[in-house]
This record gives sequence, structure tokens and C-alpha cells, in this order.
Amino acid sequence: MQTFTIANLKISAALTSRNRICYILYPVDSLEGLIEEAARKFGISIVMVAGVDWDDDLTPWPAKGEPPGCPDFKGNGQSFLSKLTDTVLPETEKRLNMAKDTERTLAGVSLSGLFSLWQWMLNDSFDNIISLSGSFWYDGFAEWIQSQPLPHKTGKAYFLLGDKEANTNVKAFQPVQTDTVEIANYLQSGGITTRFELVPGNHCQNGGQRLMRALAWMFG
Repeated sequence: MQTFTIANLKISAALTSRNRICYILYPVDSLEGLIEEAARKFGISIVMVAGVDWDDDLTPWPAKGEPPGCPDFKGNGQSFLSKLTDTVLPETEKRLNMAKDTERTLAGVSLSGLFSLWQWMLNDSFDNIISLSGSFWYDGFAEWIQSQPLPHKTGKAYFLLGDKEANTNVKAFQPVQTDTVEIANYLQSGGITTRFELVPGNHCQNGGQRLMRALAWMFG
């Protein structure tokens, strides 16, 4: 495992392949052992990016804070996306000596799962995306997705949600299952290879197991 800092972000990399790389936006760096195992198992390089301003860097536009009483989301997603694509990706891949035609995947959970899909609709820096418990309840997001012309994507999109996530007391979160299903169906209707899985559990539960499940579908 290699560890270094780029643009005030902690980068932890398990290098196995020079032409397939999966970036993971995760709130903690406790998955390092799992990442090394997954890199070996699936024959890919995996890079975990930590130190992100979770509520602000990963949100696409300003919105009211949820649950009620939480600070509002600032919606700095475009600024963070520019940092990611203009600085983090090229510098990381230079240090790892990745091939110029590297196949990239972006994986996220919760708000970073939301960010993964949002950025995929806007640019082609990543070939594939993985969204675990994506925060598709975010104000206006499901409507925004379905108002966008479907991009031409040759890569794949994987979505996973816990079957208890919609059974929450937070009203804003309750549409998450309906929104996720509708988004997955919308992408699939445009010919994008899409997988949605509903698994037992609540939000972000069994994070390591769910990540391995996603990677197995994407790369297994």
C-alpha cells in the first residue's frame, strides 16, 4: 500500500494493474486491508481518497441540511470535481505509472455515491461508477437526472441499497429506494449496462461486504 497527499487529500493506493484503476471516495480510511485484498482478487489497482469535506464537496448544488437541524449543504461538487479530475487523477496516475488508456471506475457511498453518478452525467473522466446507498433523496436530484439527456456510456453503472433504508423517520430520506430504482431504470432504458441490487440492512451497513459485492460484479 502506497500513501501520499495530493491537494490536501490523503491518497492510499494498492497497485496491481497498470491499466484498470478504481477510485473510492470513502469517509474513513479503515478499509485499507480490504482494499489490498480486493486489488489482488480482482486484478485492479485501487485508490482510496480521504479527507473530503463530505457534506459540501460531494453535493451538486446548495440544499437544506438533512436531517432537520443539520447545517445546509453548500453544493461545492463542481469545484471538487475539478480538483479530482485536473489534479488528483493525473498526479496519482503519474506516481503509480499507470497506462495512458487506463480504465477508471469511481466508487462512492452515501453522498459520494450521489457524487459518483452526478459527475458521470457530466463528463467522461470515469468509465464506470459504483454507488452504494447513494443519497439520491437529495433535493431535486432524481428529477435532475431524468431531465438530462442520457449520455452515451460504454461503461457500467452499479447501484446497491439496503432494504431498510427507506424505513427511516427522516422524511427527506424515505424516497431513496423509489428514486434509486427509477434512476437505474432510466439509465438502463438508454442502453447503459446497469445493475441494481437490494440487500439486507440499513444505510452504510456491512460496508466492506457491500463494496466487495460491487467490485465482484464490476470486475469479477
